[in-house]
Amino acid sequence: MAFASNARGSGQATALDGLLLLVGLTGAGFLVARRRWAVPLTLASSVVTLVLPLDSVTALIALPWVFVAASRRVAWACTVVVAGATAVALWRDVSRPAPHVILSATDRATGEVLVASPLLLVVIGVACVGAAVAAGLLRASRAQTARAVAATGAQAAPADTLHGRMTRQEGRELTAREVHDTVAHHISLISLQASALEVQRGADERQVRAAAQQVRSSAQQAIAEMRGLISTLRAGDDALAPGAAGATLDDLAGLLDAARRQGRWVTSTVFVSDGRDASPALTRATFRIVQEELTNALKHSPGQPVEVAVRASAGAGVQVRVVNPLVPGRRPVVDGTGSGLLGMRERAALVGGTVQVRADQGWHVLEAHLPWSSSRGNAGPGGDEALPSSV
Repeated sequence: MAFASNARGSGQATALDGLLLLVGLTGAGFLVARRRWAVPLTLASSVVTLVLPLDSVTALIALPWVFVAASRRVAWACTVVVAGATAVALWRDVSRPAPHVILSATDRATGEVLVASPLLLVVIGVACVGAAVAAGLLRASRAQTARAVAATGAQAAPADTLHGRMTRQEGRELTAREVHDTVAHHISLISLQASALEVQRGADERQVRAAAQQVRSSAQQAIAEMRGLISTLRAGDDALAPGAAGATLDDLAGLLDAARRQGRWVTSTVFVSDGRDASPALTRATFRIVQEELTNALKHSPGQPVEVAVRASAGAGVQVRVVNPLVPGRRPVVDGTGSGLLGMRERAALVGGTVQVRADQGWHVLEAHLPWSSSRGNAGPGGDEALPSSV
């Protein structure tokens, strides 16, 4: 205000100077609300600079917050207005008499007043506006990053909840499949044996005792597998993972021999090469598919022959073929859950394989192909080991 008063030649402050001082202080006071009212404060202070002999410092300080609070189009429009106000303020300053120009210096030796050149004024104006714009872009970038972090945090909780639900659902489905595959097989055998004993007429005490022993053996095996499954569940979440230890290819011979000992007409061919290198997921899936299809064949075609062929090698993968005759119009002795075929396909899909079922000239045919996966990460060559093949 002193420079303006001296420029008018009065040398003393007037009422106009007091009004200008009040307006300048009011604008500076509104800077505390620059975050909420960035755009109105920037435009108002720029207009005041254009119509009154005041500088554009208030507008330059408020401009960076416009980039945070408004869109880029509004921010750049405000930048143009502030740049115009800054140019007017600088032009107004250099238009005063030399002794009263703010951007000037006096040589002490000669007393000459040195005024900033037009080029220097342009540099100063561009530097002031550029610094305000740079600060605004930096603040806008930080604000955008903070919003992104907040949005990510807000989405993380629902995502974690959904992931937890999916994990629990997968665990329930896996448990249901294990229960079906491990226990339902023996329960089906018990039902078949009891049904055979029920319809058998004229059975002597020896035959009844043998049938009772078979029922007891199947029940004991079911209880043992149920206990093993419960122990596995108690061991932790990873215990039922597809690659967890369990039934192996070596157990196929025992599964088929057990069916024969119970009087089932089962012919089989099992040939395994590089069996020790097979991954637990592959061996478990193979065993469960053969077990489930054998159970289905015994339920739907009791007393009929069942042909089982299994070939496994690192080069060709695992090929499973189970064939049994169809009995038209005959209902299964034991009602099933209807999920056996679905479970076999799910097991095959877990290891990248397929299961196909079809009827071929009066025969029910199941064919499964499982690609080879090694427990050591690669299917290297190894010695052949063939399981006992029985007919």
